[in-house]
Amino acid sequence: MYLKRGLLALVVIAMSTGAYGQATKKSKALKYTVTYDDPYDIKKLFIHFQPIVGDIAALNIVGGFGLEANYYHKDLLDFELSARTTYGQRFDIARNAANLNAINENNITAYFYGDAGGTYHILDRTRESESKILLYSKRLKGTEWAATVPKNALIKNTVREIVGGRAGAFAYNTSTDLDKVLAKQELELYYQDGTPVDGEELYTNVFAYGFYLGGSMSWFKNFAVTFESRWEPNGDDLLMTTYLDALYAPGITIEDLLVAGETVKLDEVKKSAFGFRAGLKGKFNRTLGWGYGVETGLRPGIQKNTFFFAFKLSFPIYGTKLEQTVEAINTETGE
Repeated sequence: MYLKRGLLALVVIAMSTGAYGQATKKSKALKYTVTYDDPYDIKKLFIHFQPIVGDIAALNIVGGFGLEANYYHKDLLDFELSARTTYGQRFDIARNAANLNAINENNITAYFYGDAGGTYHILDRTRESESKILLYSKRLKGTEWAATVPKNALIKNTVREIVGGRAGAFAYNTSTDLDKVLAKQELELYYQDGTPVDGEELYTNVFAYGFYLGGSMSWFKNFAVTFESRWEPNGDDLLMTTYLDALYAPGITIEDLLVAGETVKLDEVKKSAFGFRAGLKGKFNRTLGWGYGVETGLRPGIQKNTFFFAFKLSFPIYGTKLEQTVEAINTETGE
């Protein structure tokens, strides 16, 4: 009898302790209010200035800058236009080497890459999500904030998911080290009379244009929260997209060499018209923000020299809703 009473008392104590622990935990939980959560309410036009652009490719390695524009048409389509070039000759590795060392007399051109296209929203939906938000207080300043281990909280919000179909066109021109191309393809060059071209340090220009077709997956978040404690208001407005494209270039031109006043044909150099790219890009839904992008794959051009890896940092990005109308009230009717 005493044993049963003792066991019953232990169960009651355990349950009371658990309930108290849960109540205490809830009382200490961070309390917040979602003041805004609408991933469809985004800027319609984004203009990017890209002060840092890199293109590490088998044909050439370059560093430079670029411009980009994105336009979102309602919830059906979005369009993109971009172009990039180098800071100058020293940041255009093949071009710089050609101008310093080339034995051929071709006019070596500067690197340029541009593309334009659009994405159709095949599926555009929302679902519930959670985001990890950094907790920051203005009370922590300077070295005090630097010495603090940042806290974070998981905040429930809405994420917009877009499955898209992409299509567009691209074009580029670049110089390249022809010696490496000939070595990879195991080719030898000859003058028109059949005499082999004797010498190294040969450089040429490659021009190409083509089209791409692919798909994308985007995640848009656009929410804000306030906290009941000392933490500053925060949120997340990241617009992120991943994509995979098939590339086809029907027009690829490898400029013939001009050596000692004589033209050396490059008809034997093999071309590759097909390729692909996979990429990731992100920006923030702000009037003035920043963004990033990386992509890699095989770029159509010269066979066995198609690999590339490109990255870009956009800052600043100017965003606008393109809305020029304002609310008007009739002073007589109040409407």
